[in-house]
Amino acid sequence: MATNERIIPATIADDGSAHYTSVTSAPDDSTAVCYMVPDRIIPVIFVPGIMGTNLKAVSGTDKDNPVWLVDSAASVAGSWMWRGPEIRKKKLDPKNTVVYEDGKIPSGTAQSETELRRRGWGTVGNRSYGKFLPMLENALNDASECKTGLRAQLMRKLVATAPGVSVLLHDEVDLSYRYQLPVHAVGYNWLQSNADSAKHLADKIEEFKDHYTKLRKTCDKVILVTHSMGGLVARYYSEVDGHRDSVLGIVHGVMPTTGTATAYKRVKAGTEGAVGLALGPDAATMTAVFAQAPGALQLLPSVEYGMGWLKIKDGGSLVSKPLADPYAEIYLQRGKWWAPVNDKLINPLDPAKKGIDADWMSFAGLINNEVQPFHEAMRGKFHSTTYAFYGDDEQHKTWGDVVWKRTISPGGLVATPDQSPLSGLMDKQPIQDSGTGTQTFDNRVNQWHTREEFVLQDASEHGDGTVPMRSGRAPSRQPGVKACVPYPKVDHEGAYKEKPQQLFALWAITRIVMNVKGTSLEYKQ
Repeated sequence: MATNERIIPATIADDGSAHYTSVTSAPDDSTAVCYMVPDRIIPVIFVPGIMGTNLKAVSGTDKDNPVWLVDSAASVAGSWMWRGPEIRKKKLDPKNTVVYEDGKIPSGTAQSETELRRRGWGTVGNRSYGKFLPMLENALNDASECKTGLRAQLMRKLVATAPGVSVLLHDEVDLSYRYQLPVHAVGYNWLQSNADSAKHLADKIEEFKDHYTKLRKTCDKVILVTHSMGGLVARYYSEVDGHRDSVLGIVHGVMPTTGTATAYKRVKAGTEGAVGLALGPDAATMTAVFAQAPGALQLLPSVEYGMGWLKIKDGGSLVSKPLADPYAEIYLQRGKWWAPVNDKLINPLDPAKKGIDADWMSFAGLINNEVQPFHEAMRGKFHSTTYAFYGDDEQHKTWGDVVWKRTISPGGLVATPDQSPLSGLMDKQPIQDSGTGTQTFDNRVNQWHTREEFVLQDASEHGDGTVPMRSGRAPSRQPGVKACVPYPKVDHEGAYKEKPQQLFALWAITRIVMNVKGTSLEYKQ
């Protein structure tokens, strides 16, 4: 005789015990079913991208209050739209900010707000991750639906058609249900160096493991899932700081593996689109923050990115940089119109520019001591079980190269001599910098006079709007990378909002669980 079963989901209490609650209803012939919760725990830890962590001030008039809150688009726009460079430099100071833990907690899981806040969900932006975290928590803790849940469906459905991708095996899905896989999040101060954020990640991982160990659970390994710059933090933690043995595997989403020329474009010409009004619409608003933030500077293209990505064009003439060293040839070039950082914009709190030399030296110190060493330490290093996806979409054109193109300014032509050599204009000072991608020069040759412009060209490489394909797919060439999958229709900020990428993460996590073999988490026969 068939039994009508009512599944009662487990809720984890503060002491780690599983509680099952059923609302009293009219009598019927159903049977309440409570599935036992495994006592072996593998925390799944999400590490967000740049600007994806809520931050608060540690001193000043904003002390203990959020200065960067990503609860919603409105919370960001309301705080930052139309804010000038002076306010941005003050409030978004890496030395005066820490992680804010009291952001909005997404709904839709069986867990209490208290439990999810303990797991760090309040540290990351609900705007970007409010759909993904509940989806992942529910899909990884769905014992009542083990035969029909998303993991079971991935035994029949491919998450992508790409090398290294196959349907999940029954044994992989079966083993994953023998562990608790609670989803955590570790926000970090994205203004500071990613090397410092890796140490913060290490502290939080130990905190999470200690929590479960004190509850007499077996917990000594984690799985990391990353978004964007969070991938750099996770790789530094695992591969540079030597914590690989604590990690069963890593899933990377839209990681700027070798950097991105978009970082150059945005500090030089502002962030594009409506979102730029909040993030920084021009060079002045972007530079005020960018030039003091090692984490942001570490997104600039590294040597691994390749040479010649900065191009200055005039018809058939072309100057390409760098030839060998992006730090000396591009980032540390002071007073060049094509260099990313204008020294006059570094400190808007000093309008008289009395401290301009000291400000430049501070910026140069970050390049020399925080950016270049970070890039070199990370070169070619990936966890031995790595899965990654990236955007490859012509609708999300991205700056793989940054191209400045020379034109004659409208109305600026007095006569038509031969134009001055392109090389001669590389060292010339513009009479106007729009801050949004146009540099204007007054060019005089004898009695001839032209008003000329160099205009930053639109993005042209496939990508996700922020990370170009060349950087997103860079892991595919590296040892330990099991799959590196291109997806169309991937928007960088919303990379985990859509079903295909959510399922990719779930698929990879389930496969990574197989690495428990040979560890203390393994069930002995």
